[in-house]
Amino acid sequence: MSKDKDRRKKLEFTVFQAGSSFRGILKFSRPLRILGKFEGEISGDGIIEIGQGAQVEAHIRAAEIVVFGHVTGNIAATERVELHSGATLIGNIRAPSLEIDDGVVFEGQCEMKNPESHQKQEAIA
Repeated sequence: MSKDKDRRKKLEFTVFQAGSSFRGILKFSRPLRILGKFEGEISGDGIIEIGQGAQVEAHIRAAEIVVFGHVTGNIAATERVELHSGATLIGNIRAPSLEIDDGVVFEGQCEMKNPESHQKQEAIA
């Protein structure tokens, strides 16, 4: 975990600061950090971090999803999901890799599959 945390420290995030509030459909390509409130849908091919104190009501799709705050909605990652101490997730998770710290509140279901095998199953159905 410390290797991923060190890597994230070096990234330049686009930041929605605490006190900001957004509603709608958000698409991103650069690393994104939300510290305020967001309601809607979020999708991107990079990393998104929901910061401590953030309130997000959204379905989220990204390569990596890191949660320190509160999320209500389903999340799907192509690489990994991290839920850190103090985080709350009310919704389902789909990711090939999942890390949950002590002190996390998670209410939902989790599906852990390799993204390639999931795409193959969808193509067959």
